Amino acid sequence: MQGNGVKSIESATGLPLTKEGVADFLSGHWVEGIGPAFAKRLTDAFGIDALHILIDEPEKAAAVPGLGESRVKAASESLRALKFPLDLLAFLYSCGVSDLYVGRILGKYRGKTLQKIIEDPYDMVEDVWRLSFYTADKIGRALSIPADDPRRLRGALLTAVKQYAEEGHLFATATQACNKASRMTGIEEDKIAGQIPGLADSGRLICSMGGLYLPVFYEAEREGAEKLSKLAAMDVEKIDIDEIPLTNSDGLAYSESQRLAIYKALNSPVMVLTGGPGSGKTTVLRGVIDVLERRGKKIVLAAPTGRAAKRMTALTGVEATTIHRLLGYREGQGWQHRQVDADVLIIDEGSMMEQVLFKHLLDSISPSTRIILVGDVDQLPSIGAGDVMRDMIKSRNVPVATLSENFRQKEGGGIAGSAKAINMGMMPETVGDDEFMMVPENSLSDIRDRIITLMTKELPEKYNISPHEIQVVTPQQIGPLGARRLNVDLQKVINPDNPELRRGGTILRLGDPVMQTSNSPQRDLYNGEIGKIVDVRPELQKLTVEFANGRTSEYSRSELSELTLAYATTVHKLQGSEVKYMIMPVTMAHRPMLYRNLLYTGVSRARVLCVLVGEEEALRYAVGNNPDSTRNSNFRRRLSFRSDT
Repeated sequence: MQGNGVKSIESATGLPLTKEGVADFLSGHWVEGIGPAFAKRLTDAFGIDALHILIDEPEKAAAVPGLGESRVKAASESLRALKFPLDLLAFLYSCGVSDLYVGRILGKYRGKTLQKIIEDPYDMVEDVWRLSFYTADKIGRALSIPADDPRRLRGALLTAVKQYAEEGHLFATATQACNKASRMTGIEEDKIAGQIPGLADSGRLICSMGGLYLPVFYEAEREGAEKLSKLAAMDVEKIDIDEIPLTNSDGLAYSESQRLAIYKALNSPVMVLTGGPGSGKTTVLRGVIDVLERRGKKIVLAAPTGRAAKRMTALTGVEATTIHRLLGYREGQGWQHRQVDADVLIIDEGSMMEQVLFKHLLDSISPSTRIILVGDVDQLPSIGAGDVMRDMIKSRNVPVATLSENFRQKEGGGIAGSAKAINMGMMPETVGDDEFMMVPENSLSDIRDRIITLMTKELPEKYNISPHEIQVVTPQQIGPLGARRLNVDLQKVINPDNPELRRGGTILRLGDPVMQTSNSPQRDLYNGEIGKIVDVRPELQKLTVEFANGRTSEYSRSELSELTLAYATTVHKLQGSEVKYMIMPVTMAHRPMLYRNLLYTGVSRARVLCVLVGEEEALRYAVGNNPDSTRNSNFRRRLSFRSDT
């Protein structure tokens, strides 16, 4: 093989390597003692032969200026210790595959990686978590796989269906999938459509009721509908409406709609309770729990997120948990399918329920367990695929109680009234209301500065509160007014000097509010739970966070990626919980995220005060921007109490 200046050449294993790819491999974590500068010197000197020079002729490598014998020896030993062919690793880097995905590919296929890649690199879009078609295609094209090769078309088609699932759909139609795959590959749609029968025959795609499903979503939809239909057809012990008190436990009279909702919940094997902020969902829920407890029923309360479960506990007085914790989910091990012992299972924040999660929940209850799903159907749908609560309502085969009265604030005013106006497509009242107001600012820097002033000075002085009681909520993570940047800016002002730990660009200080960003059963913590840093020990490179109910968890410096600052968070992360005092930027810079249901969801999460800061134009745009958010789903059609489709 030739050395200097070689851009692409066949390696000993037949895999085409590039000089740049070999340098990236040598400078990565696989090889000791060789950073980017020395890797470039080696490949400048020897081209793609640098790999084998380091092993077979180390004296040549040691002669490269700056390397020396000890550095070359460390590199040579680490290369010899690798359990994978060096050319395979260098090839993946030559294709532009990142460190993360190289690790995932090797972890998936292990000793069969080379064989698998040569046979069909496009299988990786199915097999390797979150690996994109474009990454697989770089490998495929490097292997000279033709543009219209069936392997490539199948990979694009599977990716297209997967992308629809990532957008919340349970399936893609053949037209949708082929169109998307055609745009990925540049190949005609009819040629791509010819791959559907083969994928269906192999079980990699399921064709059902006009849709192309990935197997996991087909099973979740079909089996979930079958189980729910059987539950909904179950006979339950009837409770007469006269057994329902006229007043709640605080002595306040139920409205007629609330009392009827309690009656429906008590007499239905499956039921949906929905309504906006201030409509009395919690009052109804407490009423249902009171009657069931008097009858000796075992009630289990759960919610999709830790914050939602914490709020559910506070509002009902009954301990609630996350669905993941309830079912014994283990990161890396999946669902343990722990049996849930309950006469009645009550799930809050039902609009966040995704189809696969709901199916696992149904798998874990007995055929006699009753289900009450509670939530606001007008809020953002689940992040995952499916639209369980809306589909149950639309099916007309599940009893639904809809609460529409506003018990919290005066009609048209306050937080609940403003949220209702937004939900109806009307501009909310933003003048002269101490609960809901708009602070006009135009430039991004002015909006940012006003948010900081409101949080650190104006609101604390007016309401006699701490900045730590105020939550900034924003539509997105990135950008000048995204959660990441706002967290850094707010930390600098609110908490600049306390003891800290640093990891990369992350700085966490004593007293900072933080959010757990991943499920961690070992810690008994789940994504979205909020805590406060109560101890920092720089000398040990450790810190301690206190979460709800006094639970504490210790993190080493290497584990700080599990935490993020929580002075600011996104609307999606806040969903399922509520805050007393909220500040929310509203700017056309967030135009791609300015939807009516996102604005409505954010505003409805505030309990005492909601302050919008920004442009009236952006507020008006969000209120009027209400595209069809219907998701591809046959769940409501399958809820016809049949199990044969």
